[in-house]
Amino acid sequence: MAASDIVAGMNFLFTSLTVFFYATAGVNPPMALNRFLPTSIVLSALSSAYSLLALTAERYWFIVHGLTYEDKITNDRCKVAIIVVWMLSSILALLPVFGWSCTFPSQVGCSQYGGGTPQSYLVLILFLIFIPMAAIMFFNLGVFRCLWRQVSDIRRQEAAVQAQPSTSRKSAVTILIITIVFLVSWLPYSATVANEVVCKEDCNNMDQSMIGLVILNSAINPIIYGFRLEEIRRNVKRLFVGNAVYA
Repeated sequence: MAASDIVAGMNFLFTSLTVFFYATAGVNPPMALNRFLPTSIVLSALSSAYSLLALTAERYWFIVHGLTYEDKITNDRCKVAIIVVWMLSSILALLPVFGWSCTFPSQVGCSQYGGGTPQSYLVLILFLIFIPMAAIMFFNLGVFRCLWRQVSDIRRQEAAVQAQPSTSRKSAVTILIITIVFLVSWLPYSATVANEVVCKEDCNNMDQSMIGLVILNSAINPIIYGFRLEEIRRNVKRLFVGNAVYA
């Protein structure tokens, strides 16, 4: 999840510098750069969505099936999940680079988005982003139903795996907040892309300001971590206070 936020931040920085450079020079950017922006956005979206799904599934298993957590959720399996998330996200994001693209944006079945992107590809990406979101909501419903009905059982499960009291509940709420922020940030952009797909005539160009919400999502996530997780607050405080002391 943090890596996805870093990708989004680097993408925003690179895009801002590129737009500033070409606007100052008064020339249009090459087609390769027009394709790079949507590719990086898709990579950020997919990696964020599936990272959230993996985190939520891990919390779900810890809370609902806590007695088997240590046997089922191992470090090796978590590493495999991370590799699969990034490989899948990278392959899907790079499909236009591998040839699933339009020669000209004006072609039938093509969108102006990204210098010419097949509408079928946009539909696929929207589907692949919001399917994990639906799964995340399902997992969260299961988590909070379990927390509501079986509080005493959850406490015994936490003690069995030597977790701090309320750690799992706080983590579940944190993931739910991150999920809501993700949906709020990506829904306008996705709606704009969907409108671009279904629009037949008299279509306006995609509102690029929607990208700002996408970038804002990645900027807000570290703040959520900081306010919700005591360990992160403690480490950040130690970082700044320690630097001030040694200075």
